[in-house]
Parts: sequence; structure tokens; C-alpha cells
Amino acid sequence: MNTKFKWSDLSLTTQFASAGGVVMIVAMVLVGGWVSSRIEQAVVQNTANDTAIFMESFVSPISQDLSQSDVLPIQAQRALAEVFETVPLKGRIVSYKLWKRGGLVAHASDPDIIGKTFPVTEDLRSAWLGSVAATFEDLDHIESESEAALGVPLLEIYTPIREAWSGEVIAVAEFYEAAEELSAEMTNARRNSWLVVSATFLGSGLMLFGIVAAGGRTIRRQKAMLLDQLLETQAVSEQNLRLRNRVVEASSRSTAQSDRFLRQLGAELHDGPAQYLSLAALRLDSALGGTKAAGEVDDIRQSLANALTEIRSISRGLAIPDLDRLSLRKLIDRAVQDGATAFASPPVLTFEGDEAPQIDYSAKLCLFRFLQEALSNAARHAPGAGVTIWGRACEKAVCLKVRDEGPGFDPEEAMQIRPDGGQGLLGLVDRAESLGGQVEIQSKPGAGCELILTLPLQSRDL
Repeated sequence: MNTKFKWSDLSLTTQFASAGGVVMIVAMVLVGGWVSSRIEQAVVQNTANDTAIFMESFVSPISQDLSQSDVLPIQAQRALAEVFETVPLKGRIVSYKLWKRGGLVAHASDPDIIGKTFPVTEDLRSAWLGSVAATFEDLDHIESESEAALGVPLLEIYTPIREAWSGEVIAVAEFYEAAEELSAEMTNARRNSWLVVSATFLGSGLMLFGIVAAGGRTIRRQKAMLLDQLLETQAVSEQNLRLRNRVVEASSRSTAQSDRFLRQLGAELHDGPAQYLSLAALRLDSALGGTKAAGEVDDIRQSLANALTEIRSISRGLAIPDLDRLSLRKLIDRAVQDGATAFASPPVLTFEGDEAPQIDYSAKLCLFRFLQEALSNAARHAPGAGVTIWGRACEKAVCLKVRDEGPGFDPEEAMQIRPDGGQGLLGLVDRAESLGGQVEIQSKPGAGCELILTLPLQSRDL
């Protein structure tokens, strides 16, 4: 099975070892090359300076005639040849040249190039400016062909020859010094420099790798701890969700049972005490119809009529239709029709989405009571104002919105228990929250009122 490589899948230690290793190798090569080059340059220059000082003490007095001529006199040539044949210089200086300006060879150990002109090199130009210049094993110039043919390591030195009384550079002396010992020293210096640089970078890399490895272990350990805590948190969260669903389901059943009890109580009030009070009022009229105590009869009759009215009002408030057999859309239509009798013009209803989603009795009861309370409040506090109802249902939730164009109110004041003992909007909020839903109140004085109920319909695990 082929899997695509991802850099992020590697551990922190592996990432550091890979990226840090490449960076350190490149840096080591650059630094090692620079250090080795600087050491070689320093060794070559120091050796050249020592040789130049030594040679200038012999060559400069002999070469003073070059200030007036481009050719070295015969006596000077013989003297110069004798100098290089002496024991201290014999075998050390393999060849030499005396340069005039423009690349003219005034004199040389190789008589074939005397009087010839060659291109001016950078080292020769530097010597004409008064500096000692030197290169090691750089014999690729035309005038150095004979020296290159010797096949031995040579140090090429350019030293300025100054006029004795003026100090002006009158010529440049070029010497080729046998440099076997220098080559060995430079090889040793180069090796030592690379060993030092490599050891330094290797030590630094190992130390940093140890730090990163320790940090990686700490991160992995903390990651494992966080993962364990996450799993524990998820388990607790799932347990809390199950407990919450059980509480919501229990509250839903309790609410449904309470409303069924209230519906039964309303029916019994309507069919029981209310009927008896009606019968008592009729018989009381018949029994006392001819007496003179008409005032007392009227008071009794009025009291019975008031009691009967109150009982019937209570029974109508407690009674609700048989919600089990109503779909969501029919339930909303029924609640709107019941509340529309209190309005001069019926509320405008708009419904979207699924008209018959799977919904239990407690949710139906919550929706019905919400519409009852919302329309009752609109009729009581915003008489004559237009009322619109908007509803939407899907698999996950039902949303109802009731808006009136009345005077509005302060939501905080409305969320209080009424003086008559009723709970009003507070009861709607508690009922909705007991089922996992919410009621939102949007209103302010002079701007109407909008009540929004959102009720989830997801299944609850017991």
C-alpha cells in the first residue's frame, strides 16, 4: 500500500536531525573552507614576507641600475647569478625574474624570456603598488611555463625593488621558492582546521540534538497526557450528554403528565361542579320564585353565576385539544384558530419546511402553549395591532416566531411572575428549556414585540 510522505508526520527529533544535519553540513563546509583558505593565505603571506625581506637585502643593491635602464648591466647580472649560487639560496630559489613596468622582463634566470613582454598579472600589479604578493602552486601564466615543468610545489613571490634614495619602486623581483616543507605545513594546517571545525560543529550538533530530543520526549509525554485527558473529557461529556437527555426526557414526561392532569381537571370542572352549580341556580329560582326576599335571591343568583363563569373560564384554560392525533401543521392551525377570536383581523400565518415531522407529545404541548401565550399577550397588550406568525420545521428543530406591531415592552420586566400567580413568558422559557429548547424575546418600548421559540427534535437516549 502506497502512502504519501508528509514532513509533518515525522517526529520533532527526526525533523531536527534531517533539517539540522543538512544545515550544519552546509555551514561546516562553508566555514571550514573559509577558515582553511584564511589559514593558507596567512601562511603563504607570512612565508612570502620573510623571503622577500631576506631576498631584498641581496637583490635591491644590485638592481639599482634599473631605475635608469630597462636592461641590467653585465656586472650586475654576474653579481646576481653569484648571489643565487651561494649556499644559503642554492636549491631554495629555483628561478627568478626582474620586471619593469608594462610586463617587460629586464632579467631572468631563464635567458629565453629576457626582453620579452608578458601580460601583467594581479600579483605583479600589486607589487608595483608597493606590496609583497605571493601565490602557492599557481603556475598557469605564460611566463611560468618553465617553472611549472619542474613538477615541484613552488611559492611564487613578488617583491618591489625601491630606489635607494627616493624609495620609489623601480622594478619588481619575482622569485620561485621550492616549497615542499610549506606544502606539508599547509596540508597539516588544512587538516587541523577541518578537524577543529568538524569537531566544533559535530559537538554543537550533538548538544542541540540532545536538547531537541529531550524536548521531543517531553512533548510526546505531554501529548500523551493531553490525549488521555481529552479521552476522559470526551467520556465525561458523553456521560453528561446522556444524563442531560435523561433529565430532558424525564422533564418532558413530567410536563406531559402535568398537562394531561390539568386537561382532565378542566374537563371534570366543566362536567362536574359547573353542572351542579347550574342545576342549583335553576332550582333556587324555582324554589324562591314567589318570596319577598327578592334582593337576597338576586345576590345568591349572581354569586352562583360568577362562580359558574370562573369555573368555565378555568376549565377552558386548562383544556387543550387531543394533541396526539394532530400533526405539527394542524396543531399550529388549531392554536392560531383558537387565539384568532380575540383579534379583529386574524393573524397571518406562514409555514415552511416539513409539515409533519416526527415530534413527541411534550414538544407538541410546548409549541401549543407557546402560541397560546404569545397570541394571548398580543391580544391583551397590543389590541388592534397586526400579528404575524412564521414557522419552519426540519428533521432537527422546529422554530416558531410570533410578532405583533404593538407598543412593545421591557423584556426584563416581562420575565417576572405575574401578580395573579401566573408565570407568563417565564413559564414559556422554563418549559422550552426543560425540553432542550429556548425562547428569545426581542422587544423594546415603541417597537413591537417578537417571540421566537426554537425546539430541537433530535432523539433522546434513555
